[in-house]
Amino acid sequence: MQKKPPHEARREKLLPSQRQTFILDVLSEQGAATLHQLSERLGASFSTVRRDLDELAKQGLVERAHGGAMLAERAPRGGQAEGDGPEPAKGAMQAAKEAIARVAFAQLREGDSVIFDSSTTVQEVARLVVASRLRIVAITNNIKIADLLAGAPGVRLVVPGGSRRPGTYALAGDPGDAFLRRLHADVVLLGAQSASAGVLTDSRIESATAKQLLLAAVRTRILLIDSYKFGGPGLCEVAPLTDFDEVITDAGIAGAELRDLERRGVRVSLAPLGQAQ
Repeated sequence: MQKKPPHEARREKLLPSQRQTFILDVLSEQGAATLHQLSERLGASFSTVRRDLDELAKQGLVERAHGGAMLAERAPRGGQAEGDGPEPAKGAMQAAKEAIARVAFAQLREGDSVIFDSSTTVQEVARLVVASRLRIVAITNNIKIADLLAGAPGVRLVVPGGSRRPGTYALAGDPGDAFLRRLHADVVLLGAQSASAGVLTDSRIESATAKQLLLAAVRTRILLIDSYKFGGPGLCEVAPLTDFDEVITDAGIAGAELRDLERRGVRVSLAPLGQAQ
């Protein structure tokens, strides 16, 4: 029997709840996804993704479609929940994103030029900016985040441009890439797909390259990463976590993961869960 490559073997060892939470995160971001897109982003086999989708469909969280799935109409999009399993995990996932966003928002200052990466967690920071009327220059490559920030009177919005990346709300390529190479912004709020062994990773080459471009355009680098994304799948390296001025995650991070980050010298801020917004 042929052995799986090490990176595939590691991905298949993720707990079903981790994979299913990741799938819900993808569907929350884009509404629907094909089996191929989910397999690529999760870094798992088609059969594994099918099993996870079947389980999520049984719980009424997703609706199966030919070749993929979409977020169910009645699926909860936030709030706290008790117990185990994907549905409570979805409520906890949204609560964690909001908690991380509050910590990240506190780092922003009046007049900052801020890059908002394409990420559902970063999007929560944008919501806080709109509510606060903070005056900043906001640069984003995400259509949904741009639409959100466009309603903020204190925000000077810059959308570099590019082509919509299939299956996402992110823009990539020129003229945006050329603009970013000439940019010198104050802060980047970078989202994460996964991190392992002290390195930020991504399952897609084009996404990893886009993040590297954003990191090169700023003075202060802040990573926003949900706790369940540590130890997750990742094909392409983006950057060592030590390259970030701050890594913000939620208090749900496993103790072993937190100790590993501290051992590596990564500056970590923990967002408390259960705090009222």
